[in-house]
Amino acid sequence: MQNVLVKTLIKEEQIRLYFIDNTQLLRDIYALNQELPKPLNLLLGKTISAMSILSGTLKGNQRMSLQVTLSNPRHKIFAEAEANGNVRGYLNEELLRFSNIEEKSMQDLIGPSGMIRVIKGSEMNQFTSITDMPNQHITDDIANYFVQSDQTPTYLYSDIQLDNGASLLSSHALYAQLLPGAPSQLLSEVKMIVKANPDIFSKLNAEEASDSEEALTQFFGDAKIIGHSSSQFFCGCSKEMFYGMLYSLSEEEIKRSIERNEDIETFCHICGKPTRLSKRRCSNSSNFEFLVFSW
Repeated sequence: MQNVLVKTLIKEEQIRLYFIDNTQLLRDIYALNQELPKPLNLLLGKTISAMSILSGTLKGNQRMSLQVTLSNPRHKIFAEAEANGNVRGYLNEELLRFSNIEEKSMQDLIGPSGMIRVIKGSEMNQFTSITDMPNQHITDDIANYFVQSDQTPTYLYSDIQLDNGASLLSSHALYAQLLPGAPSQLLSEVKMIVKANPDIFSKLNAEEASDSEEALTQFFGDAKIIGHSSSQFFCGCSKEMFYGMLYSLSEEEIKRSIERNEDIETFCHICGKPTRLSKRRCSNSSNFEFLVFSW
């Protein structure tokens, strides 16, 4: 059941636990970011994996935007999830150009002063929180965001398997959160069970919902499946959004392009889709305007 998010209640309905096989989602993301070194594949993969399962916590038209700023403030990771399961994310150019990265661990890349900024809510009602990254670990520190900003004990786990060539073999994620009034030690029990059972995802992500529920009961003692949702890569870029790029160019750059009869080529930094801005003469005018004609 790839990209199907399973929502459950465990421990006498005191913990909500979600899990997902998001292998196909990450394959779609990695296909747009070919030949990334393994450390960057893990950074991007774990961020996207976490956001895919957190999409299941959103309702209506809510969305969650995440910006991870590493200790080098020029190095950033961006990701966004919507309540309908749409997920997208990318690494900024400065991080992609970082040298000698093959020898770096995730802890090295994040460093001691990383920060996470989360914007969550609907268009008319958004909340922004900024938290530090004491664990120097993507999923542990996103879970720490819930502890710091919402005072809600949360466990977030992402298991990404890459081969020696940094190609994706599999990806799974799990999210567990205490419900009001639940004793805090229950979350520690969930963590211990997950870490002690490396085959847990192969059993949870069964073809039949009844098999998943049986596996949940086997691991956690009791369980109830309460719903399913999907998670998928979706960029959402459009022709219109590229018009805004012209405002970032100086008047001199635009004039030079017109004089040389050159097109302005650009691409979406999320999905890599190319587009071209070309000039044409407006009717009854000596002025030029730019428009998107290649898509």
